[in-house]
Amino acid sequence: MSGKYPNTFYRVSVKAIIRDKDNNVLVVKEKGSHWSLPGGGMDHEESVHEALKRELYEETLIESDFSEELVDSASMYVESKEAWLLWLVFKVKVENLVYGLGLDADDVAFMDPSTFSYSKNRSEQLVYKFSQRH
Repeated sequence: MSGKYPNTFYRVSVKAIIRDKDNNVLVVKEKGSHWSLPGGGMDHEESVHEALKRELYEETLIESDFSEELVDSASMYVESKEAWLLWLVFKVKVENLVYGLGLDADDVAFMDPSTFSYSKNRSEQLVYKFSQRH
């Protein structure tokens, strides 16, 4: 293809803001990376809810019913993937929150989002940014 059209393609990721009773945010680490909101890439023909359900289970073992509300978005270029990512960020309310370390995560924890207020990493900056707004 010629022109700039291919540069507009994004890998769409669904991300979840899940809080505990102390207002901490659930975060995950994958493949030795930095902390991020749980979630990941949508598969073709998946609904947002289906993608969130699959990703939350793969990373955090969450199986409970939940509701989601779209609250924000962000885009970024990821050098390691040589691709643009579009994050669709959802406030997620889990009915009976039980979580653990899923197969696609190296670590999972509830953390105070202010921990990331001075991070130089883009995903950690977004954890802080979205946690302050929503």
